[in-house]
Amino acid sequence: MKNKIKSIKEKVPQIVTLPDGFYNGLWGGYIIQVASNGKTYELETEEGVKGIGIKVIVEIKDGIATFGETNN
Repeated sequence: MKNKIKSIKEKVPQIVTLPDGFYNGLWGGYIIQVASNGKTYELETEEGVKGIGIKVIVEIKDGIATFGETNN
């Protein structure tokens, strides 16, 4: 049986900034995913990690983002 596709949308990556603050995220590979105001953002890291779903805290201060692992 074939299922019908309702729509096809292009996903265009866009560089954005987030306001200063702390964000809970999940790290896997070279990507941290954080959610803010109903949107999900992907943050690319300099170094990767093996595994997925590693809990991290992202801090953005003066436009510079850093992160550290939490107790998983």
